[in-house]
Amino acid sequence: MFTKPHSSSKPPIVRNPRACTVCRAAKMKCVGAEDGLKSCQRCKRTGVDCVFEKHRRGRKPGSKLSEASKMLRRLEKGLNTAKLKQTDSSLSTVFPADPRTPQAENTQFGGLQSSDAYGSVDGYAASSVSSRTVDPEEEEDGERSDEKFPAKLIRRENSFFRTILNPEHKSPMLHVPRDPYLPQSLRPAPLPNGYNDPITAGLINENKAKILFDAIFLRLNPFINLFDPALHSVAYVRSKCPLLFTTLIMAGCKFFEPSLYKECLRLANELAVRAFAEGWKRVEVIQAYSCLTYWREQEDNRTWMYIGYACRMAVELGLNRYHAKPPAHETEFQLRERRNRERTYLVLFVHDRSLSMQTGRHWMLPEDDFIRHSETWHEQGGSPIRCEDVIVSAFAQLRRIATEATDMFHTNRSLSDGGNSQVNIDMVLKNCNGKLALWTTTWDHEMRKANGESFHFSFINFFCLYSSLFLNSFGVQSSVPPANRTNSHVRALSACFENALNVLGIASKDFREFGVLRYGQETTSVMTAYSAIFLLKVINTLPLNLSKVDASTLVTPQL
Repeated sequence: MFTKPHSSSKPPIVRNPRACTVCRAAKMKCVGAEDGLKSCQRCKRTGVDCVFEKHRRGRKPGSKLSEASKMLRRLEKGLNTAKLKQTDSSLSTVFPADPRTPQAENTQFGGLQSSDAYGSVDGYAASSVSSRTVDPEEEEDGERSDEKFPAKLIRRENSFFRTILNPEHKSPMLHVPRDPYLPQSLRPAPLPNGYNDPITAGLINENKAKILFDAIFLRLNPFINLFDPALHSVAYVRSKCPLLFTTLIMAGCKFFEPSLYKECLRLANELAVRAFAEGWKRVEVIQAYSCLTYWREQEDNRTWMYIGYACRMAVELGLNRYHAKPPAHETEFQLRERRNRERTYLVLFVHDRSLSMQTGRHWMLPEDDFIRHSETWHEQGGSPIRCEDVIVSAFAQLRRIATEATDMFHTNRSLSDGGNSQVNIDMVLKNCNGKLALWTTTWDHEMRKANGESFHFSFINFFCLYSSLFLNSFGVQSSVPPANRTNSHVRALSACFENALNVLGIASKDFREFGVLRYGQETTSVMTAYSAIFLLKVINTLPLNLSKVDASTLVTPQL
């Protein structure tokens, strides 16, 4: 609505931009600029250039509006004054913007002094309104939009009141893409008061951190396949999340700087507690909680809790959103960040299903559209194909095969206690072993296309052999009815024996020759131990005249 002038004698009002770029980004009133001829009061205080730009109406092509933005477009201009004002400290952001933008000069790392400022930006704080603002590329219909879900219906209806009475405070720099090849554009994320990372604690310097990161990517990452060396530099990780940075340094120190390990472990645990208490929500927090379980201490029993929390956060942040086609005009840096989110969810899915196999507890992450389309995910990252991404895609399919079979076996176990039917174990195992054989052929071919090294082939074979051992063990367990213990029982026992021997062979020979045996994550240790225990149990239950196996057929682990 426009206001009609009271008198025609008055000159027409020429509207200049209502705010400079700094005040506009901060969503604050611009005072003292006088038609853009002088610097406003805020720019004078902060010592930055006061720049006025013509406001570009509308949205950038391909961008999506949040619910709050949609509502704001429907409001009268007079309602804008009802929005809560941010403090001047909101000008400082955790993650600096591209220095080519005018507001980049306003970013000061030292500008955030209190934990309130730390918690109010970039998704670290507990989100009392909505945690959906953390994902910078979340689409307006990223989740199921039907209103039969009470929480979604309430959130949709309350968007008007949330916008007016309790608007979401976003960092103005949060969604600005950065050039990953400009180290000066990345500054460390501020730490909460009283907390340190290994650098601020004086344990290491930045050069030492880079050396540890190189060692992590060379020795540790091949076992977890979670990080992209082209993206996760020291500057990038430290600018994103102090918890992830500290956790990675802790993992590196465990193997390469043992004298610093205990202190780094203490720092990582302190930040992990703080992150949980304040509800930090971002992909790097998920990665940090996962890394806290990979090389944990023997007495640490928080794996199930950490992975469960990470799974919930991953779904809440929409990391499992399936993109049939990549976003239009996506830069290489945006591609790497998107695949970083997708990779994190796939690795978490594999870890979740692995824990389910190891503990017998139910898995937490469902097999959704993204998982069902993950068979070709490794091909969607450009050329050349990363061997680590081949492993991630392969393991997701392997866990799908294993889950399908174990669900049938568990159903069979429950039906044996009074059900009307029994699952044909022989048919289930035959089908499962056929899928595992096809999996081996398929992913051996895919790894060759990616020019994989010997370690990569041994690694995927190691996991496939263990899965075959675990699944075929259902055919030799005592719960199998005696009437079914015929040829299928013998075949399952033979497969288990052979697979267990081969698992121990890879662990004791291949991994040892590659010099990586000691760097394996906890899962590889569990697989190796299970294979050894299974062989011992089989040998101990054999008749005396059959237990004298030729020593040349056995593999003695050289750990």
